Amino acid sequence: MIPMHHLIVIGFDEIVANKYLPCIRDAINSGYIDSYSIIDLESQRTEIDGRIQAASVKPRGVVYLPDSGDRARETPQELIAAAVQRLRVPGVPTKVYIATEVRAHEAYLRFCVENHINSLVEKPVLAPVVDGRFKPSYITKTMEELIGVAADSPAEHSVMTLSRYHQIYNQKVVASLRERMERWEAPLTSFHLRAAGGVWNLQREFESRDDHPYKYGYGMMMHGAYHYVDLATQILSLNAELFPERQLRLEVSAFGAFPIDQHQRLSQPIARRFQDAGARWSADSNEGFRFGETDVTSTFRLVDAATGRTISLGTLSFEQTTPSIRDWAELPDGLYNVNGRTSSVDLEAQLSTLFSTASTATTSPAASARTGSMPSPV
Repeated sequence: MIPMHHLIVIGFDEIVANKYLPCIRDAINSGYIDSYSIIDLESQRTEIDGRIQAASVKPRGVVYLPDSGDRARETPQELIAAAVQRLRVPGVPTKVYIATEVRAHEAYLRFCVENHINSLVEKPVLAPVVDGRFKPSYITKTMEELIGVAADSPAEHSVMTLSRYHQIYNQKVVASLRERMERWEAPLTSFHLRAAGGVWNLQREFESRDDHPYKYGYGMMMHGAYHYVDLATQILSLNAELFPERQLRLEVSAFGAFPIDQHQRLSQPIARRFQDAGARWSADSNEGFRFGETDVTSTFRLVDAATGRTISLGTLSFEQTTPSIRDWAELPDGLYNVNGRTSSVDLEAQLSTLFSTASTATTSPAASARTGSMPSPV
């Protein structure tokens, strides 16, 4: 029988309160956990207290940590340690669920790994921030370090991957491709994926938002496009199954659009209705280049590394400046889908002259916009 634990939730946002709290209630009723507690920031006290008041299952304890003067700075380990110690239940082992904004994951995950506390972290696992700026080159280094420490620990650490499996893609697209590739010994030669997010941020919101922020140097790739990078990897990896003796190399050329570009990409008459017309940053200013990307398009080829011969060609497009349902100027309280997000994903894959498959997956946010649950198509 699984021993009972006490769960500490770090980051009690709308998704946790509306989507995952029923799971926590079921775990309590099933005897897997005795109760749960919350760690969040002092600046979020009013919002958190409101969610707790509305919650059907109340936390055993709540600790609010002081905000750093620099919101990009990690929460100090001693503050995390004191908060966890205060919320521990004597005689009951602790588990931690890390549900903060991605830039804050590393500090809490590092604490759990180094102190042998079982953890579950939301995806993406981390977005290293150095001197207030996103450093993607640190992702592999940091992950290898944490994995190395975790390997010598009895604790278990997991990543939330509820959206990784998709019935259409995995049972229909991937399965049909794999079966035919094996039967015909035919490689995947063409793959095109376009994910349109329909996220409408006003220029001033790029500077102010802490939920899915752009101001720390990362943008839509870390907000959600990683879902589709993962999907593309699953499909392109089918060639590795067909050619297990070959080393394959992916070559990519990409272009991006950023908040500094937005004023010239939107209708100015419509933007004026939102008090968002004109350029917020001057053309000769470096200020606008500190933000993360809003859109990325790329073309690629998969080659045999030994010979340089091309096996697959394709395109990957991850865009947010696409049709949105937003018709409000100010971000409303109590609405999870504050930017009018929609979702449309188009996929096409071909096995040279033999076979082609395509799919389109769309998500309508209307039914879920006020529930805190925006279903992801992947």
